[in-house]
Amino acid sequence: MILKIFITILFTVISSSVFSQGGNNIVERSFACSVNSGYTINDVISAMRQNDWESGSNPGVVLVREAVAVAGEFQNDWDFVVSLYYPSYTEMIERRVAFRNQSGGGTEGLRLRDVATCGDRIRINNVRFVDQSDGPIPEVTVAAGTTCQLNGASLSDAITGASAITQGQMGANIRNLAVISRGFGGPTIVQNSEVNLRLTFNSANDFGEAMDILQSNIPTPNPDNPLTCNIGGMWAQHLIYSSN
Repeated sequence: MILKIFITILFTVISSSVFSQGGNNIVERSFACSVNSGYTINDVISAMRQNDWESGSNPGVVLVREAVAVAGEFQNDWDFVVSLYYPSYTEMIERRVAFRNQSGGGTEGLRLRDVATCGDRIRINNVRFVDQSDGPIPEVTVAAGTTCQLNGASLSDAITGASAITQGQMGANIRNLAVISRGFGGPTIVQNSEVNLRLTFNSANDFGEAMDILQSNIPTPNPDNPLTCNIGGMWAQHLIYSSN
């Protein structure tokens, strides 16, 4: 229901706005994992924060998103997603090559493998932040996301419409909003056929306040917009490392 309200806001603006370009593309490299028996997500977070992220092959930011209430089959198979962020494809390739050339093939994830089991399939996403607050990334907060089929609309249309969410009544509660398109990997889809919308809140309390605001101010759907979106997911987002 919550993500449906987000998308109603998005739909209304897409059909009436002039295109405005989103921010620079950030590259996200991600994979899914499950917590090993006898451990908790807190053990995962602690182990990952002990990694040597200043090795010269490090990403710019590392996050763990712990599934709280996620639609579909994800929670039947996995507990969390690890996301590593790079400022460009060039930077990602250079740093991944440096990592693979380290003695012993690098140490990234060795501590993680003690407490969790991760899948081999890597997904590369293009992340465009429509709006982003200043200040440090919260150590833990809440993120919400959904997948939308474009159905003939463009990525530019989605970026334009998404900007209305951060400019609305719950804008003060949102840290950032990203429009995400698939680059490589993951389940097979038609290229440029879908986007993900991901809202990150300033804190868990801000998430709760934003949900209450939405429930008190449910907008009217726009039947003319082509986008169709799935039921969304709620995630606990943990900061592992930031180079800034």
